[in-house]
Amino acid sequence: MAFELPDLDTRNSAALQAELIRRIPQFSSLWTDFNDSDPGITLLQMLCWIGESLLYQANAIPIETQQNFLREVLGLALASNNTAYSQSAITNYDFAFQRLRAVLAEVDAGEPLTRAPLQHAVLDYLAQPYLALSCSDAEALALETNQMIAAQQAKAGNPKPVPLLVQRADALVRDEATSLYILSDARWAYQFPPYPNTAIPDALGGLRRVLLLQKPSGSDAQSAATAQSKLLNSVSTYLAPRVLLGSRVNVWAAQLTEINVRVAVRCLPNVLVGTVLDALLALLFAYFQPVAGWRYNQPPVLENLQLLIEGVPGVAALENIDLTYLPTAQLPTYAQVGVNFLIADLPPGPAANFYYGLPQVRCLDLYARSAA
Repeated sequence: MAFELPDLDTRNSAALQAELIRRIPQFSSLWTDFNDSDPGITLLQMLCWIGESLLYQANAIPIETQQNFLREVLGLALASNNTAYSQSAITNYDFAFQRLRAVLAEVDAGEPLTRAPLQHAVLDYLAQPYLALSCSDAEALALETNQMIAAQQAKAGNPKPVPLLVQRADALVRDEATSLYILSDARWAYQFPPYPNTAIPDALGGLRRVLLLQKPSGSDAQSAATAQSKLLNSVSTYLAPRVLLGSRVNVWAAQLTEINVRVAVRCLPNVLVGTVLDALLALLFAYFQPVAGWRYNQPPVLENLQLLIEGVPGVAALENIDLTYLPTAQLPTYAQVGVNFLIADLPPGPAANFYYGLPQVRCLDLYARSAA
């Protein structure tokens, strides 16, 4: 996609001189004579005249200069030339380099490319990270692994089973290394158990929906673990030539914390309770999807859930809400850290919750009743 190039030749020497004179007080309070007879103003006028000439020249760069800049960025005089890097770009799956090389091939073939697509191609290439210098670079490179996997699949004739892809990547600095957590696009299975899901309202006119996570077992669990391991190996392979010597990037599967939510609401008069319940279920299920909107290691906030539920059309009031995830194993934890007191000394109340990584819905237990 081309973009409109800016017109650089928009100011003459008089406009440049006026702008620079207005800035003089910012740098010196002693310079008070802005007349043409002042030697400093004379020097400024000469520089503005040179600046006007440079703006005109910069706005009239010929297309051959743009093409040569493309060759300089690639390090290739012709697209058919080979260098050590151009060959490693194929084995290391540097797709940005290959795309820019394809543009140079069009130029060599005499394609009528204007300045706009040439500049866009070069800027797009320069904007792509190649080395994992920062956390954001590592995350972007992990997502680029999907291109390598697709290329390998196409080369192999798209064999089955279809490999997993990177859906999300989160990089965190741990001590002297960067830990990269990968969330795959593996689908999670859910079911509505026959009980306690009801289709007939109870005595209060209420209905209940329970959605449960179904984890794979047996051979399915082994296949899922194998596919996950292959994906992590692919990410490590793709990152290996992009990590500086002395740096370390460890690739792990994203940590998932199972979320349990129990909600009871009262509906407005003359609304279908089942419709409100289905809308509430769809909203909460979508809210806890870990693809976007969640920072890594950011636990859900009960107050945000309350606002979300109260905004569902047809909900008159939130009667009860219970949000739980992985509970703390209190006594073993205290024993490990060497805390010396009895379990009876602990304050009363529910155990604390530990949250790691990203949310995964384990159970949604929703109840809605009519206003009557």
